[in-house]
Amino acid sequence: MVDGATDSRARKRYVPMTMVDWLLTEQLVQIFRDAKSKRPDLNARLEDLSPHGEEDVLAGAGKAVHIDATDGSVYLLTPRRLLRIVGDSAYTMLAYPDLVGYDWISPEMSEKVALKDAHFDRLYLYPRSEPPITLDHLGQAVYPMMVFFARVLEYQSQKVLLRRLDDDLVELLGRILAAAARGPFFSDEALKELFARSRESMQVVAGMWPRMNLAAPDLRELLERITRELTRRVDPTSGDWSEWIGASPEKLEAAVEVFRRVSTGEV
Repeated sequence: MVDGATDSRARKRYVPMTMVDWLLTEQLVQIFRDAKSKRPDLNARLEDLSPHGEEDVLAGAGKAVHIDATDGSVYLLTPRRLLRIVGDSAYTMLAYPDLVGYDWISPEMSEKVALKDAHFDRLYLYPRSEPPITLDHLGQAVYPMMVFFARVLEYQSQKVLLRRLDDDLVELLGRILAAAARGPFFSDEALKELFARSRESMQVVAGMWPRMNLAAPDLRELLERITRELTRRVDPTSGDWSEWIGASPEKLEAAVEVFRRVSTGEV
């Protein structure tokens, strides 16, 4: 499983931290911390300063999850890659940008109940342009690992979407959300009636932007509805509009349309 992998010490170099690195650091810690609290004997543990962790992920520097497989193998999850530990060395098995999918139990195996039960702790990872990677004997750690790899795929898709949206458009969409959440345009009652959201919920969405799943249909629909209501209810020559939005209604509508087309894969 480690053929062709490189020693992690040979790839220690500065790589600029990205938003995805930060998000995956948070997810890595939270997912495995929650799993450990529910199952104290979980065969995985958080390491704050792993010698094989990523050096340049700010507050997450060195953060990693050490996994002791039931066959004696040792794996390490960092915010950027999956490694296998052999002695004092760590070999990269998969860099997350190369991950395009994973399976817990293959369709063929699911038809064979006894075999499925015997291999409940097996994961199949599918790298781009490479043969599948099979992780065996993961024990109970297989469950939080699946959750984490789902987050990896989600946030990597977000990274791709952000690359296709220019900075000015991302900023304008953020102002639309902030205007609805914190501006003078909608009362608490109007937020519930028009968007089925409380003030607090809307503030969370505005505060997270764009650190969220940008392909989520709910987000796209929310942006469309806010824009429609803003352009319908608010005078674009008013001081409030200038302060909170700072762009013409036509520009708002165009920005939301570009976001719709990119997030749905039309372009």
